[in-house]
Amino acid sequence: MELKILTTFKTIIRTGSFSKAARQLNYTPSTITFHVAQLEETAGVRIFEKSGRRMVLTQAGEALVPYVDDVLEAARKIQNFQYDISDYRGALTIGAPESMLCFRLPTLLKRLHRQAPHVDLRLRSLTSRDVVTALHEDTVDIGFVYSVHEKDREQLDFRAFESSPAHFYASPSVAMRCPDMKTSRQTVADITRVATPMPGEIRALLDDYLSKKEITFGNTIELRSTQTIINLIENDMGVALLPDFAVQDRVTRKALAVVPSEKIHVRSFCGTRKNKWHSPAMTLFFDVLSEYKDTADSC
Repeated sequence: MELKILTTFKTIIRTGSFSKAARQLNYTPSTITFHVAQLEETAGVRIFEKSGRRMVLTQAGEALVPYVDDVLEAARKIQNFQYDISDYRGALTIGAPESMLCFRLPTLLKRLHRQAPHVDLRLRSLTSRDVVTALHEDTVDIGFVYSVHEKDREQLDFRAFESSPAHFYASPSVAMRCPDMKTSRQTVADITRVATPMPGEIRALLDDYLSKKEITFGNTIELRSTQTIINLIENDMGVALLPDFAVQDRVTRKALAVVPSEKIHVRSFCGTRKNKWHSPAMTLFFDVLSEYKDTADSC
């Protein structure tokens, strides 16, 4: 049996329909139907049934999942196997929030690339919750998130990455007329709050802080891109809560200024699936990560 049939099986489970699986895999609908028929013929059981608009697993299909996972995992091990472990190859998929991917991880990834230039790095910009989902679905090998729920730890292994200070930032001209964020029970009528939409960990941190301080804003600009938020506030569009690491260069250039507030910290974590086989590239990544943290801690 071809591995692509098993990949089709897993994609249908993830997307919930034959048509969505076809679009994601760039197959025709008839190819998806053929793959399912082949798998059902080999297994000797029906593996999918329709429930509303979704295709769901039969009891036999659910029992088949761990066997398919084992085969696909074994295939990944073979694809990444190296006779000379010093010559790292294969692919490594990393998911992280955009702010970390753009402003925190490049130095780490540069070290990894220097030691393993033949590894294909696949980087995915995702919200923290989407990173957790991708780890569960095994569509990323390693994920970085800003928060971990207790239920996340049931199937995933997380380790603390770092705790980074965060502040309210605005352009120097806006910062001069913006009320400080230390003062409780105030309405900021003339300054726009610029933030990522919910759900988002930085947004949740912002909303929690403003709620506790009983601070309200007259209006808000919402957008997903941290880079665009930075560009907006640099151009006098408002004030935003951001991790310090995302704006250090602009603060140094005096393009942005801090609006005083109480201490705020953003915690981040690095995670993988429990019992996931670590390819040589993954093992190297965690070695580089440990060295990176040791260097940062000593500074």
